[in-house]
Amino acid sequence: MHKILLFILFSCFSFAQVLDCKVSINADLVDQTNSQIFETLERELNEFVNATSWVDIRSEDYNKINCTMLITIENYGNNEFQANLQIQSSRPVFGSAYVTPLLNRKDDDFNFSYQEFESLNFNPNNTNTSLVSLISYYVFVVLGVDADSFSLFGGDPYYEQARKIVDLSQANRFSGWKQSEKKTNRYWLIDQLSTNPFSLFRKVIYDYHLNGLDVMVNQPEVGKQTISKSISDLKSLSKSRPNSLVVQLFFDTKSDEVVQIFSGGPSFDTSQLREDLNRVAPFFSAKWAEIR
Repeated sequence: MHKILLFILFSCFSFAQVLDCKVSINADLVDQTNSQIFETLERELNEFVNATSWVDIRSEDYNKINCTMLITIENYGNNEFQANLQIQSSRPVFGSAYVTPLLNRKDDDFNFSYQEFESLNFNPNNTNTSLVSLISYYVFVVLGVDADSFSLFGGDPYYEQARKIVDLSQANRFSGWKQSEKKTNRYWLIDQLSTNPFSLFRKVIYDYHLNGLDVMVNQPEVGKQTISKSISDLKSLSKSRPNSLVVQLFFDTKSDEVVQIFSGGPSFDTSQLREDLNRVAPFFSAKWAEIR
C-alpha cells in the first residue's frame, strides 16, 4: 500500500507540475525617482510565471512547485536592465511536514531589455524577448530538477525546452547564453543537467530524494544509507568531471540539509561520509566538521 501511495503521489508531481512562484524586484541600488516601472515589472513577472501554461496538465494547488525569484536591479536606463537573479525551489518530503530545497542558484548575468507594460508571452518554438527567455529558461530548469527528484530522468522534456531557449538566445547581445563565456553560465548549467557525461548527477538527485529523504519517516537508517551513497556517487562524478557546476550547485543547495540529516536520528557511521564530503566539497569543510 505504501508503494502504491508513493506511485500515485509521485506521478501527480511528475506529470502535473505548475508553479507557485513569488517574483520580487529589488531596485534599492538604483537611483531612480520613479519606482513605478519596477512595481509594474514585478507585477507583470508574477502574472507571467504563475499564469503561463508551462505544462499540458494542470494540478491542484497543493501539487504546485514552490519557488522564489529575487531580481536585484544593479543599473537601469533606456529600458535596459543590469541585474542578478537568486532563484530557489523546493518540494515536500513524503510523509512529513518537511520541505527540502531543490535549487539554490545565483545568476550574475541576468541582464535584459524591458519597456513598461510590454506583453510577456512565451513562444516555445521561436526567439523570445531577452526577459521572457531568461525567466522561461529558469522555469524549465526548476521543473526539470523537480521532476528528476521523483522520476529517474523525469526532467528530460523540461531540460530539452531549456536547451532550446539557450540555442535560440545564442545571438542575444546579453551575456550568459554562449559556450565561449564563463563555465558557470546558463549554457553550461543546462549542458550538465542534460547530457550523458553527467547522467550520474541526475541519478543522485533521484536517489537522494525518492529513495533517501522520502523513506526517512519510516526507514531512517535506509534513508541515511541511500543519501550517503549518493554523496559517494557525487565524489565519483567529481573525480571524472572536476569542478562540475552541478556538483557545486548541489552543495550550495543541500549543505545545511546534509548536516541536519546526519546530526540526529538513529546512529550512523559517518566516517566515510565525512571523508567523501571533504573530498567532493572541501569548501564546506567547516560544516562537515559538525557531523558526528
